[in-house]
Amino acid sequence: MSPCPPFGSLSVGDEVFGDLRWIDLYLRRGDTDRVIATIGSARERARRMSAPEMLFLVDAWEAASRVGRGDLDRARDLLDDAERGLRGGTLFPGDHARTLAGGVRAAYCLETGDLAGAERALGTAYAAAPAARDLPILSVVAVQAAAFAEAHGRHHRAAVLLGAASRLRGAHDRTDRQVRDLTRRGRAALGEDAFAAAYGTGWELDGKTAATEVDPGRLRRELGTARPGHG
Repeated sequence: MSPCPPFGSLSVGDEVFGDLRWIDLYLRRGDTDRVIATIGSARERARRMSAPEMLFLVDAWEAASRVGRGDLDRARDLLDDAERGLRGGTLFPGDHARTLAGGVRAAYCLETGDLAGAERALGTAYAAAPAARDLPILSVVAVQAAAFAEAHGRHHRAAVLLGAASRLRGAHDRTDRQVRDLTRRGRAALGEDAFAAAYGTGWELDGKTAATEVDPGRLRRELGTARPGHG
């Protein structure tokens, strides 16, 4: 038998996506120094590519890290740059970047108390997600939709959306800071059993139904008919 041919070296794009996966891991571990260093590495590699959308994807990830650390001014600047650069409608990785940037913009708006802005950002992210053809990236939108529901006092709906986010991701997420915080507050608001039941409703959906469940327009319609503060 002849030996198997060696694998080719990774492309620069593959290396950038590898960096982004490490950034996600370091964010979950709270390792700020490594997050910053890896963002710098990813940005330098993205600059060597001919696709500016990759650089905007890195910007969106850095903005997410900045929102999580409370550096909202820098997060806003990064999001503004990314959104301006992504208006052209280019495909991969622009579709991923638009979805992620919309989700991070929603998180930024929620942090600043701009519920109307958060709703618009969720709509933008959800509209961009189908082109990405990637259910896990849609789970980012689902988590922000859960945060939006919580901000309106809709704790049951938030729990369902957290479950749907897990279905879209393909696994429960016990390491993301925002998911942990939403889960803790949801359990406090609903009680352990009611939260688990609502979360299970979202988790038990199939992928296609879960994608429909997180549509921000659906929550908007529910909010239009619900009593204020009704969970």
